Amino acid sequence: MSKESKLAKKEAKAEKKAAKAEKSAQKAAAKAEKKHAKDYDKFVKETTKKNEKGAKKAASKGAEFTAATIPAIDEYKSKSELKAIKANDKAYDSYVKKINKKNAKLEKKAAKKGVPFVPLAVPEKDEVVLTENKKKKIFKMIILILLIWFMIYFIIMWFKYVPTFIPVNEETTVSDEAKVYDYEGYSNPHEITTTPDYSISDAKVYLQQVIHDNYKTIGYSSDVSSSAITYNNQMVVVNNADCYVFSCSGKTFAVSVKLSACYVNNNGKYEPLTFNDTDIIFD
Repeated sequence: MSKESKLAKKEAKAEKKAAKAEKSAQKAAAKAEKKHAKDYDKFVKETTKKNEKGAKKAASKGAEFTAATIPAIDEYKSKSELKAIKANDKAYDSYVKKINKKNAKLEKKAAKKGVPFVPLAVPEKDEVVLTENKKKKIFKMIILILLIWFMIYFIIMWFKYVPTFIPVNEETTVSDEAKVYDYEGYSNPHEITTTPDYSISDAKVYLQQVIHDNYKTIGYSSDVSSSAITYNNQMVVVNNADCYVFSCSGKTFAVSVKLSACYVNNNGKYEPLTFNDTDIIFD
């Protein structure tokens, strides 16, 4: 690519950029003008209302009233516009300082090389667009929010922090004069009173007493306690207790090995039974 084509391309790019900037500036100016007109209308309404109210109040008291002056729309400046002007002046002053600082460096450099110094031109305030980029504002706001969040987080963690205690192992030294003591072993003076596991024959007698006292409740028409009670060579767990399983006259029973409970099986469910007398058990 030739130098002419490169230069033309560069100029076209610069023109395109300038046109875009001009369009953006026109759009911003139109938006600012519209907002200025809106703020001015609001100011006129509020000032007129205040003047009318003040005049009425002064008339009721027989005093003189001086109405607030309403400037022309071109002379009026809202609070936000005054703030923007102040910020713009500050930014312009900073911009000028940067150019002057850069010119000082260039002048020093040119004097050192013995070449003529061509300073950078300081543009007028109206020629410089000093409004900050919206993306930069958003980025700065995000960074600020993150910094505040991290600061709050570390403050909370600081107050919640509990240092870990590490015990120091100290060596225990035994003195030469240390005495050896003999201690007697512990012996339990109480007798073991745990309920034993009873035999199948004892459980059969216990069941005979229960059937004798509850044959009607169980569902028999007569007392069948004297009938054959057969051990089924089977054990089940009922209410967390090991039980012997017996059969008698078509019914299935379960008796705890501790003789603490007796159950009859009705439709697959063991229901508790008890005895009322002891004539068979202690016969």
